[in-house]
Amino acid sequence: MFQTLLVVIGAGALPELQMSAACSSLAAEFGAGLMEEGCGLSPHSLLSELTAKTSASSPLTVLRLSGDVGVDESGEGSWMEALAAWRVPVLMLAQPRPDGRFSGIVPASVAFARELNLSLLGLVQLGGEWDAPARRHDGLPWCGCLQGPDDDPRGLISCLQHRQGVLARGEAAGSA
Repeated sequence: MFQTLLVVIGAGALPELQMSAACSSLAAEFGAGLMEEGCGLSPHSLLSELTAKTSASSPLTVLRLSGDVGVDESGEGSWMEALAAWRVPVLMLAQPRPDGRFSGIVPASVAFARELNLSLLGLVQLGGEWDAPARRHDGLPWCGCLQGPDDDPRGLISCLQHRQGVLARGEAAGSA
């Protein structure tokens, strides 16, 4: 599993400017570098290039992918499939509807990620007011909210670090 890369994807179509701002905020909070790429790029080529450039002591890079990560845009498989194959930690952003609820694409995206055995660290609400009881009721792996009145990047970072540790321990146990 990559220890120096966090890939941020959207559950469905998200506003580019808001997603970019959220990723910039996240990278700044982590003290990480930020890369932004589109889903038309070959996933395996970019992941191979990033692997060659990094070592265990490299700083964290946040890679924001714009576009539909579930579609094979490059002819080499979808980004979701590649991220699962490469065991790259992924954070999924989801935008609430005006009524505060989420469209069906959000649980469908999480189900697709689970089917692929993607290293999904969690979901982040992009904008809107955070409703913790409703998010717990969703039964989805929520970590927090960015770009809204309840923006909590430090709480989000804490959640992501905890889940990253859980994933790393699970992989270490599986390889023993």
